[in-house]
This record gives sequence, structure tokens and C-alpha cells, in this order.
Amino acid sequence: MIAFIDVGGDGAELVSQLTDVFAGVYLANVHDTLTSIVFIHGVTSIAALGNLLPHLRNDTARTALRYAWQSSCALYATFGGRPAPASAIEPPREDSSALIDRAIAHGDEHVIKFTEACLRQHARRPSPAYLAAARHASEVLPVAE
Repeated sequence: MIAFIDVGGDGAELVSQLTDVFAGVYLANVHDTLTSIVFIHGVTSIAALGNLLPHLRNDTARTALRYAWQSSCALYATFGGRPAPASAIEPPREDSSALIDRAIAHGDEHVIKFTEACLRQHARRPSPAYLAAARHASEVLPVAE
């Protein structure tokens, strides 16, 4: 399974493609607090690797990308069942600044880190899945006390 992905191209672009796919997987599969946290990690772990890629040797980066993909696939295999939406995803009405404000006001660390990762990837490679997923996390996870 780990060899099913081509990691030969631009690593940052692959990170964007994978986070976009797994933001869609998040939207399709989250139905409670547990699944929200699980699928948030499916996106944020890959996004975090994107921050490290410039500091890794090329062969190490390629191996890490394979494992990042594999780990998010494992989360999907364990907790998912629905594929990412095939049709267009409706983005929320809020802009990035409003989503940031919403995440901070919410206070949950998962909502904050997910919003940051989604907005960073959206700035690199725009996709409504990032915005919709960030908005959704703030709705499904309990507000921090």
C-alpha cells in the first residue's frame, strides 16, 4: 500500500494535494467528537510534515511523505467509510480572518491547529474543502472551557 503513491514530484505540492483530499475525507466522515479529532489529525499531520520538508534530505522527505499518506489512509480505513465528496464543496460565508477569529474564540486546540493548517494550505493551493472543514470543526467540537 505504501508504494501506491508517487512521491517523485514537488513535495510541497503533494502535501497540498494530500491535505486537500483528507480535508474532504474529514467532511465526509466526521459525525462526532472522536471522528472529528481523528480526521483533524489526518490533515494536520501531513501539513506539519510540509513544514519540515525544506529541512529534510530528499530521500528522507520522500519516505516521510509515503508514511504521512499511509498514516492518514490508516485513519480512514479505521474510522471512515465514505470517500471525499466528488461534487463541489460549498465554502462557508466567512473569510479567513473570520475563521481565525472563530477558532480563537472557540478555544479548543484541535480547532485552532486545524484552522491554521487548513488556511495555510488554502493560501498555497485554494480549495473550498479547507474552509468548510475548518468551519465544521468549530461546530462539532465542544468549546474549550
